[in-house]
Amino acid sequence: MTRAKTSRSGFGLIEILVVIVIISILAVILIPRLTGGGKDAVGRKVPAPRERAQQVAGSAYVAQINQAISMYRMDNDGQNPQSLQDLKRYGVTDEMLVDQVTKQPLPYDPTMGTLRLPGGGSGGGAGGTGLPQVPGF
Repeated sequence: MTRAKTSRSGFGLIEILVVIVIISILAVILIPRLTGGGKDAVGRKVPAPRERAQQVAGSAYVAQINQAISMYRMDNDGQNPQSLQDLKRYGVTDEMLVDQVTKQPLPYDPTMGTLRLPGGGSGGGAGGTGLPQVPGF
């Protein structure tokens, strides 16, 4: 007597349980990072995506403002603008002049012509490259 081979179609119970376990493990790892909870590999708190986006937007604004300050100096024989409002003709908007997280005016030193990033960083940038430092990196 010979056995007839039966072809199995679909997934068995074990395969489905393995897939569910893998998805659960990935969810436990990824959800805290996506929602802003938990900590990164170094142990620092991971900011929420909205908060991180505000930090990045703020640093991009600082880079644009520093570029406008440079253009102002070129047009005015090396003189610094007396206030950030003087940069309006270089494309700086009112939205760019406030910290995106705290909604406070950005600190500007007219004697030095420097704009400091919120949190005490220098708008001069990372390693003298003229690029803004992004908080959290």
